[in-house]
Amino acid sequence: MKSISLVLGANRATLSGPRSKQHRIRQNAKAFAGRLREAGFGVRKWTNISNKHFAAVAAKMKGQGVGDGRIAEIFSAARHLCEAYGNTRISPTNDVFGVKRGTIANANSKAVAPEFVLGAIAKLETELSYEHGPRCAAQIRLQYELGLRREESAKVDLVADWDREGRSLLIQHGPKGGRPRTLYNLSDRQQEALERALPYVSQSNRPGIHNLMPSGMGDKWQEKLSYAARLCGFTKKESGWTLHSNRHERFHHMYVEHTGFQPPNQHDSVEAFQRAARDTAGDEWPRLDAEARDDIEVTAGHSPGRRDVSDAYLGCSR
Repeated sequence: MKSISLVLGANRATLSGPRSKQHRIRQNAKAFAGRLREAGFGVRKWTNISNKHFAAVAAKMKGQGVGDGRIAEIFSAARHLCEAYGNTRISPTNDVFGVKRGTIANANSKAVAPEFVLGAIAKLETELSYEHGPRCAAQIRLQYELGLRREESAKVDLVADWDREGRSLLIQHGPKGGRPRTLYNLSDRQQEALERALPYVSQSNRPGIHNLMPSGMGDKWQEKLSYAARLCGFTKKESGWTLHSNRHERFHHMYVEHTGFQPPNQHDSVEAFQRAARDTAGDEWPRLDAEARDDIEVTAGHSPGRRDVSDAYLGCSR
């Protein structure tokens, strides 16, 4: 029986984003195709996929004991492929397939140590053996100070989207899911990080847009940034941290700044966290916790109330 996985090899649809992201989407879409074949369907084209096929894959994976988080990840990739081939009939939410949004909290903090990242930035700023070192340092500083994703920090348009006087920054190029957002009330340190990045702004491959990627390089720039990370030990293997750890630290900092106490993933248990929070803020700690989370979820590019998002950065508070 032929499966839709055959479509992945030839006549590939165009996907946006870095090659690493495209590879991940195709691998997960291939997994979807495999599970659909196991469920007894022989669909060969993404244009023919329907909600019925998503439901069948969900039922198959649940029967195999696969968690909702992994199913949602595979469904996201499958939607990407369907949309790339012009198929817009798939439900945008997973609830109709019986797949619920579950917690993705990690009990261990992934926030980078401030002294480490500042040391890595200083090393790249003075790295004579790598021509892109200073530019990479500027981008990493943006990740650290503003909590930007890797692609966002590379594609942010400082010429058009930074309101220096109003202390705000529009993030509209490279956000997850294509959802633009604006960061308001930028601190002096955040303004300084943007100021330091200005000398590296280049005309991008898209007319009228300037970003931190060298002119004409496009998404190949991400490979240069990865090399810079290895150069200063900013890898899981070398230091235990990745560039995404900058985002974790930013939200950790925001939480402490608003509440006055450390988030749950800085404690041995939820009970220990609640005791420490109550010792600091009394009965006000739940309100402060909720306010901080709402702010972080919006800053991260999601909606307030997305506790699965803030749990991933802070740990569960209840």
